[in-house]
Amino acid sequence: MIEGKILKYYREKKGYTQEQLSKGICSVSHLSKIERGITEYSGEITTFLSKQLKINIQDEVRNYKGFEETLEEWKQAIVMLDTENMKVKKAALDANQLKDVPDFQVHYSLLLARHYLVTYEMEKCHKLMEKIKKLDINLSPYENNLYKHVQGIYYFSIGSYKDSIEVLKKIDSSYKSQEYYYHLAISYHAVHDNTLAYHYAQKALHYFQETLNFTRILDTETLIILQLNAQSQFSLNETRDYYYKLVQSAKKIQSADRLMKLYYNFGEELFRRKHFEEAKEYLEEGLALMKEEDFLFLTLLDLYINICYKGNLKSKESLLSDAKKGQHLSKKRKDQRYLYFNLHLLLLNGKEDSYYDYVEKKVLPYLIQCGNKVLIQHYEVKLFRYYMESGQIEKAWALSKKIMLAEKSCYELD
Repeated sequence: MIEGKILKYYREKKGYTQEQLSKGICSVSHLSKIERGITEYSGEITTFLSKQLKINIQDEVRNYKGFEETLEEWKQAIVMLDTENMKVKKAALDANQLKDVPDFQVHYSLLLARHYLVTYEMEKCHKLMEKIKKLDINLSPYENNLYKHVQGIYYFSIGSYKDSIEVLKKIDSSYKSQEYYYHLAISYHAVHDNTLAYHYAQKALHYFQETLNFTRILDTETLIILQLNAQSQFSLNETRDYYYKLVQSAKKIQSADRLMKLYYNFGEELFRRKHFEEAKEYLEEGLALMKEEDFLFLTLLDLYINICYKGNLKSKESLLSDAKKGQHLSKKRKDQRYLYFNLHLLLLNGKEDSYYDYVEKKVLPYLIQCGNKVLIQHYEVKLFRYYMESGQIEKAWALSKKIMLAEKSCYELD
């Protein structure tokens, strides 16, 4: 019962033993049973106990129920990615000392970790998740699934896509927040498993449509067009029309974050199709919406440099300046994307041998760890061609042998 939990919380907070608090009011064993919620008790007893603790039990019960409601509202704001409402709810909960009641402690901490992920405060999230892991308590089924959900999003955010997929797949059917299908979809998208990415995106879309979560419907439809183009390329005009509608929707809900992602995604699609000048325009639109400290700034800058270099759209000096900026920001943040900016610098400075040495010793091991199959293949093909052209036949043979041995024939079953 709520009263017992509140009494126990304030008793421990104020340093009373059960014997000290119950003296002259009830037996120690009766107080113990009240705190554990396993006995009936009179309102008179709880009034006396609360007076001893200098609290108003009726006010505290209302506060407890209000905390539960605000916690649920905070969760919904996080799922909606309503950052302003998230801040308001977080401030209200932070000001309430009941957040340390055992009933709320883990749930509050996990939602706080999710809050940090939405605001790209990765280090804070990591520290909080480690702290939760060390708690000597049994998580409820809901908390256990929520922990996996948050952990999966964290892994995705730091580029550990295989780990993200593995932990998210362990969430069981008792978990009602089917938002995690979206995070599974983007994780599969990151490792270029387009079939599963599309499958989970459709499940996520159904959930967001049922819950009238319009902002997340837009996110998921953005993901779906990526999968459709990956599996069977739409005509450029159809793709333009699709993105135009999504951009108008993002403008309608005044979401700069979604606009930026749409400009990035369409820019990447145009880059794939070698429409470099149009791709550059969209990336510049996206970068204009951002500050350098924004988490996704580096992702857009990396693609922007690739587009301008491949399309010969900016001077070498200007691209070197962009690459140095990316390298500086990524190292400052301890962000693994510094690898890509180092590659840009080596390529722009004409250091071909050093470029491929860096691909072999630094970039490929990182990509293999992340499970990014398409980029692994991309850099392995580049490396193989370089070995062949530079007469390093033994290295070329060793690389091709490794790749072929890793392949499985569709006619062979384990």
